[in-house]
Amino acid sequence: MREHHLFTFRLGYAGRYMEIRIGRTAAISATVVMAVLFVLLTQGIYDIRDNLAKLRELRSLRARVSEQNLALYNLHAKFEGLTAEVERLRSMDHRLKSLEKNDQPLGGLGAPGMGGAETPETSTAGRLDLLLDRKFDQLKKDLLVDVKDLDRIGERLDSRRLLLESVPRGWPVRGVLSSNFGVRTSPFTGTPVFHHGLDIVARSGTPVIATAPGTVVKSGFEALLGNVVVVDHGAGCRSVYAHLSSRRVEEGAFVDRGEEMGKVGATGRATGPHLHYEVRVNGLQVNPSRFLN
Repeated sequence: MREHHLFTFRLGYAGRYMEIRIGRTAAISATVVMAVLFVLLTQGIYDIRDNLAKLRELRSLRARVSEQNLALYNLHAKFEGLTAEVERLRSMDHRLKSLEKNDQPLGGLGAPGMGGAETPETSTAGRLDLLLDRKFDQLKKDLLVDVKDLDRIGERLDSRRLLLESVPRGWPVRGVLSSNFGVRTSPFTGTPVFHHGLDIVARSGTPVIATAPGTVVKSGFEALLGNVVVVDHGAGCRSVYAHLSSRRVEEGAFVDRGEEMGKVGATGRATGPHLHYEVRVNGLQVNPSRFLN
């Protein structure tokens, strides 16, 4: 039995042509093949789109992971730096405690080289000599912060560093103490008076150095103090160097710690060559022996 043709195609022209006949079976087979190809193509397109979406998501995740790793690295570096700063501040706090313990009169050899400004002992009864102690206590309380709170520590580190750097440290000249801070017998009147600084005996011409960085706010001559240099270290702290034989700095100049201010002498009201050394906090003279060690 011959199969009925569903489609007949003639290709050509005039009397020359080619006839193509498609039967039922071939048509069904072609339809099935096309359907299968369509399904496979659709599935392939869907898989490609899904893979492209997953690839974009993977790239986004990798970028986020990279950003998070960079943020973690920065936080770790910040934590390490702040930890080092906290340890340095704790070390400074230990030094401050030792300074409180070392607030004892330092012995000298004899009485040569004494002088400087004085006030009657009775006028010093109301002095606020504990101002510096209160500042130290407040500083120590401020340092008692939660180490985990890195942002709060970071905000306070700069201000604490400036305060600590403004504190004088060390001897302005190597010598022997002839007069301490506090009440003494005046070498000029023989009566009890209050001495506002330390008298350090040294050979005339010995260099006198700054005990902290700062700006020279006075470089001149006074009747009692002779040649005097005053350095402002910031945070309300100043140091005074008096009875100098000569001055090496001018007003307005910035000096570093250890830079020479002048030479030891006996100018002004003095019994011999020595340095009169003062430390002032907010205009109030405090005991310079706290800062010698």
